Amino acid sequence: MRAVVCPRAPIAPSELVYTTNHPAPQPKQGHVLIRVKAYGLNRSELFTRQGLSPGIQFPRVLGIECVGVVKDPGGDSQWKEGDTVAACMGGMGRQFDGGYAEYALVPHTSVSPPVKLPASMAWAEFAAIPETFATAWGTLSESLHLQPNDTLLIRGGTTSVGLACAALAKSSLFGSDNKPTVISTTRAERKVPAVKAAGADVVLLDKENTVSVKVKQATAGKGATKCIELVGGTTIVDSCQSLSDNGVLSFVGCVSGEWTIKNFDPMQALAPWKASRRLAHMTMCSSGYLNISKIPLQWMVDAVASGELKPSLDKVFKMEETGVAHAYMEANSAAGKVVCVVD
Repeated sequence: MRAVVCPRAPIAPSELVYTTNHPAPQPKQGHVLIRVKAYGLNRSELFTRQGLSPGIQFPRVLGIECVGVVKDPGGDSQWKEGDTVAACMGGMGRQFDGGYAEYALVPHTSVSPPVKLPASMAWAEFAAIPETFATAWGTLSESLHLQPNDTLLIRGGTTSVGLACAALAKSSLFGSDNKPTVISTTRAERKVPAVKAAGADVVLLDKENTVSVKVKQATAGKGATKCIELVGGTTIVDSCQSLSDNGVLSFVGCVSGEWTIKNFDPMQALAPWKASRRLAHMTMCSSGYLNISKIPLQWMVDAVASGELKPSLDKVFKMEETGVAHAYMEANSAAGKVVCVVD
């Protein structure tokens, strides 16, 4: 079968190997065999190629997600041949070969219920939804418990997850009347329109960790009640200082490449309002802990098709251009999701 293989790590994007004769996985009980139609790219795959993901054996077909058609349901009547599905996480592209391939064999627990794909939706558009919007939904719903009266700060607003969080926060999924106020950050002024289009009410340029000052100015000194940290260790202290009384920060991503937090003093970082003696709180969210069967994927697909949600699809590449797509992401050129199509 066709596949994109990471032969070792660390390697440059151009060293990813596109092959037409990689061994195809065979049907297996407890797993769904998927004929892959498209797959979204994620930062974790860049980290794996860069040698920053421990415990992975190479060569490895990368890809923590894919969308496609069921070829064999692996003994589970929930699926039948021909069903449209998405698959995410569960060891994809890390413990076993992932979505950068013509076929993927994925455990039942990491495969979505069948999805009815609107006639107007292409595979590339569908591929921009699963991992990105699952993470966004988990962060807003399960980690932060977003409420209509919240002020939400999204640190890393031009990432695909950041854009999805802004879009979901403004959607009917979180209320039909009052909506949270969304403040998003970006380091590139040219990306401001994309952030606003996703749903952000206020866009702040992220310069030299001064976002906390700008957030306080934008909120009449109150700060953000909720914060999504997508940049990582380089900005988390400043993000904590952006919070209001009893504000909550959810650590979700690390586009900066720094997972650890240098010179982090939690007693200081989580006490931005010393006068009132009310502290900030920190939690986290990872799509790996989410139950894919509980994620409202069909609602998301329908909302994208109807125009209620922006799919945050930035650019589409062919499967054989996956290395070019990696380089594009690595250069921080994207404002949204990068997708590769198999057919």
